[in-house]
Amino acid sequence: MGAKALAVGVDLGGTKIAAGIFEPGGKLVGDLVIEPTLADGPAEGSWQAFLRAVDGAIAGAGVDSGALAGIGVGAPGPLDASSGTLLEIPTLPGLQYFPLRGRLVQRYETRVEISNDGNCFALGEALYGAASSEAVVLGVTLGTGCGAGLVVDGRIHEGATFNAGEVYRAPCGERTFDEALSGPGLEQLYRERVGSNRPGPEISELARNGDPVAREVFEAFGVDVARGLGILVAVLDPQVVVLGGGVAAAFDCFGEVVKREIGHYLAPTAAEQLRIVASEAGAAAGAAGAAALVFSAGEKEV
Repeated sequence: MGAKALAVGVDLGGTKIAAGIFEPGGKLVGDLVIEPTLADGPAEGSWQAFLRAVDGAIAGAGVDSGALAGIGVGAPGPLDASSGTLLEIPTLPGLQYFPLRGRLVQRYETRVEISNDGNCFALGEALYGAASSEAVVLGVTLGTGCGAGLVVDGRIHEGATFNAGEVYRAPCGERTFDEALSGPGLEQLYRERVGSNRPGPEISELARNGDPVAREVFEAFGVDVARGLGILVAVLDPQVVVLGGGVAAAFDCFGEVVKREIGHYLAPTAAEQLRIVASEAGAAAGAAGAAALVFSAGEKEV
């Protein structure tokens, strides 16, 4: 492997940070390292968790940080992509206005590329994952909040202000995308029905075991997802929608509802040809897409 042939990819989420070392073709070298984000605490705690994830990935891959082409980060928005500063991120209150690029450059003395986590997830799936054969790919993350990214012909569509896909505050029914199409949104639907709290994975397990309340919750959640995706798909007309984030692991519990309901929002030809799938790569998809930011930036300079 020649020098500068590897990049760090980091998926910075509201609950966890995933980091890995990737080759230009998207192959993970070593293991994906997961650290809790510690988002509710002070910025320094999240920053140290970020460094543990990056350093752990570098050590696990057995490479020297000086041989890396750079570090790519997918972060929740909004963010200032030009300066690499995180802005008013509702899912990362402790890191609001954090100068992420500057701190990373100071620490590792390498190229740092940052984009929205939805963008990076979509890019990873478009280049290496479930949508690698398609030209227009919409990636939507259902995690601590909801994010979206559009990739056209292998390139992220970032928009005029780098905020394309930042739907978190937009209405989705009576709630926002963040409130409805997320892990907290799923848990809220359950709480409204039973008056007590359960984490998303437990609700998923109940649904798979035939629990009627849990299945009703996923029916309602699927209707919400179809409504939100319907708006995005009607505007963007992708060939495939790839769902990621923690809730996507329960796609078997709500996927058929989404596919059944989304036709209410689309032109018939669009509904017939659209594919909706769950990511098979999990957090690695976002991290791989983040690493791809480094490689694509290098290509532009050649």
